[in-house]
Amino acid sequence: MKNKTQICLPNFLKPNFKTNLLRVGKKNDGGYCIPRSSLKKTSILYSFGLSDDWSFEKEFREKSGAKIICFDHSVTLIFWIKRFIKDLIQFFLLKESIKQITKRFFTFFTYKIFFSKPNIEHRKLFFGQINHQNNYQAFPQIIDMSTILKKWEDKNYFMKVDIEGGEYKVLDQIIKYQNNLTGLAIEFHNCDLMLEKIRLFVKTFDLDLVHLHVNNYGSVNKEGFPSVLELTFSPKSDNIKREQNDNIFPVPSLDQPNNKNHEDLNIRFY
Repeated sequence: MKNKTQICLPNFLKPNFKTNLLRVGKKNDGGYCIPRSSLKKTSILYSFGLSDDWSFEKEFREKSGAKIICFDHSVTLIFWIKRFIKDLIQFFLLKESIKQITKRFFTFFTYKIFFSKPNIEHRKLFFGQINHQNNYQAFPQIIDMSTILKKWEDKNYFMKVDIEGGEYKVLDQIIKYQNNLTGLAIEFHNCDLMLEKIRLFVKTFDLDLVHLHVNNYGSVNKEGFPSVLELTFSPKSDNIKREQNDNIFPVPSLDQPNNKNHEDLNIRFY
């Protein structure tokens, strides 16, 4: 990426309408820009993809009071044990300071504290398609959007989707159950290979694309096209004036590079 001076993206990925946005989550990787109106309207945040960072969910809860339901089959006791062993190795090889190791060690306890609070849950389930279960033999516990909305409340909900390439298998579910969506923050991977699927989703989805950010942990091909994009959508009713968005991306007041060691590059739309 350091040899690139500009990101080049097709016009359908350019957010067209002005929306009042704010950044939710920690600095750099883990934070997302979402509509302020979403915080007021959301009863439940469905978060798909957790790993060891729930700063977005924590701040969303603090600002909205919404119920938080997270889904990530990979965050188990084994996940935390492997993480601890890796941190010890890093420490003994003097690749990490004792301060950094200690901070990450206590992450497990902050995880237990956060998810022990009322109306905050972590379900060790794989978000996918039930009828495609044979394709996920390694993840036998699958849940789909239909089951989620039956089990929890079918109220106004926000979705955060960061499932490392699995997003393409659930796009049809997002579209099918979009009526009560107060907003969507989704990370797309392998974008240079999946551009047509992304285009069809943006075209079919009823919500407006209101923000875009390039995750600079991903690669950029020789044409200046990035492999990882973060997109934010909000209901058309939130952009009632339909004023044209004149932002230059990335937006200095909102965006931060995922990898803090490399700055975000300017985006040109064609």
